[in-house]
Amino acid sequence: SDLIGIIPSITGKIELVYEGEQEGPYQVAMNLLDKSIRSQFVQYFPNPDTLKKRSPRKGETPQPVDNPYRSIISWFDKGNHLNLFFGTSDKEKIAQLYQVDGLHFLVKKTFPHANEKEAALLMEFVLHGLSSYSLISKKIMETSVEFKDLMGSMLNIQSSTSYDEFEEEDDFR
Repeated sequence: SDLIGIIPSITGKIELVYEGEQEGPYQVAMNLLDKSIRSQFVQYFPNPDTLKKRSPRKGETPQPVDNPYRSIISWFDKGNHLNLFFGTSDKEKIAQLYQVDGLHFLVKKTFPHANEKEAALLMEFVLHGLSSYSLISKKIMETSVEFKDLMGSMLNIQSSTSYDEFEEEDDFR
């Protein structure tokens, strides 16, 4: 959530460069932030792109891929989501991060000497990194950042959508 605080600083400078760009300065800033997270993520954690299943070559037996992110992604795939509010205390945020299966384990395996606050920062960084590699979804709202299942987010139909207009028999005659 601290990363989101740099967006206003970036957007002012980008407006000068991308004036008239269709995406707008906010989206350009978000794309730049995402790319920088992506490039830094692989400096500290295994590259998610290299963990994707590849087809074995002719005569080669398929090797199982040990994906350290599997349990984290599975947690979100089960319909779980994590909503990190910007005004939340460190203690509450850390408790929320511990709810995600495998997240703390991955961080402690990679950074065994990290203290609790460093581990919490790294756990949130993992979520931003997985989002930048399109393995989970990230939605930035006014007061929070929400992480959840990527496919569920794309397929989610808003509950406020009304289907009453489709129920009229006269419409189909």
